[in-house]
Amino acid sequence: MRMLHPFMPFVTEEIWQKLPHEGPSITVAEWPQIRPDLHDEQASEEMKRLVSIIKSVRNIRAEVDTPMSKQIKLLIKTENQAIAEELKGERNYLERFCNPDELVIDTTVDVPEKAMSAVVTGAELFLPLEGLIDFDKEINRLNKELEKWTKEVERVQKKLANANFVNKAPEAVVNEEKQKEKDYLEKQSKVKARIQELQN
Repeated sequence: MRMLHPFMPFVTEEIWQKLPHEGPSITVAEWPQIRPDLHDEQASEEMKRLVSIIKSVRNIRAEVDTPMSKQIKLLIKTENQAIAEELKGERNYLERFCNPDELVIDTTVDVPEKAMSAVVTGAELFLPLEGLIDFDKEINRLNKELEKWTKEVERVQKKLANANFVNKAPEAVVNEEKQKEKDYLEKQSKVKARIQELQN
């Protein structure tokens, strides 16, 4: 409240007056003091893990073009029983922010062959692809994407192979093209790996 007061003086003053306080106004109130005794390292680590899981699931959804509105099967495996119990206690958050129709949290999990995965501190996540995507449709889409990145790689490599361009263009421009080549090759490699994964 004290920190917000310079930006929202009337609102914060009104709220402050209705809360237990000392002094006539928030304007002259002391700044809050840090309370190291209230810091909970374990709670902080647990929250970081929860946020990492939610982010990872959303990243996988984006990668396979699956909207949040579509329910998924989410498997969470951890070798630490304490972490398993911790995550079970956070089931409500996982269900709300990951939208699974089935959520499995355990130290032993049967992982299907075709599944997207991610690793967070203390746990592994798996999203089975069966029923999540149309494999043929996804492979066709990825082949088109592969064709796009292959053309970009060929274009930039042809440009960099041109001695006239490399010798006369500003160094910054040449470096930019080299960075493009690196980025395009990385994207091309990832798409190839994804196609291979789906075909197998």
